[in-house]
Amino acid sequence: MEYNYYIYNKPECNITINKMPIWLREIEYEGDEDQGSIILHSEDEYDEIWGPNSKMEINWEKKDRLNLLFYKEAQNSIDVYNAIGLVVTEKEKDWLMSHEIVFWYGHRNKMIRKRFYTERAIHCIFYCDVSEKLFNFHTNMLAEFYENFKPFILKSYNSIICH
Repeated sequence: MEYNYYIYNKPECNITINKMPIWLREIEYEGDEDQGSIILHSEDEYDEIWGPNSKMEINWEKKDRLNLLFYKEAQNSIDVYNAIGLVVTEKEKDWLMSHEIVFWYGHRNKMIRKRFYTERAIHCIFYCDVSEKLFNFHTNMLAEFYENFKPFILKSYNSIICH
């Protein structure tokens, strides 16, 4: 039997991901239970300029439910990534336990030191009513690995326990 996932647990911020792909490892954590971020990188390096094949970033912040417009927050996440040249090609709405979640997919061409790289991205945003936190999960990877990584990333996004 082949194992592709592990349980990623961060008790400091009360986040558990039951199906984290085995190639992603935590690089950096900062913040507390109310606001912070976690950065994970794949273990395989593509080249000396690009770095790891895939990178995942998890951000959360405490937001009052009365002052939150979820669809505006979802659109703001798209606008922020559009500002850096990421073109959103698809957007989906779904449910994660009792939380409404928005997924969007995008791509961009990036030039680093006279080399062109095509980057693909998967992003999800949701609000947890119990913990009153807004979560943003963003994963970017090289386009040539996208089809292989996509099912694993989506399965990890759908296995998040936030409270």
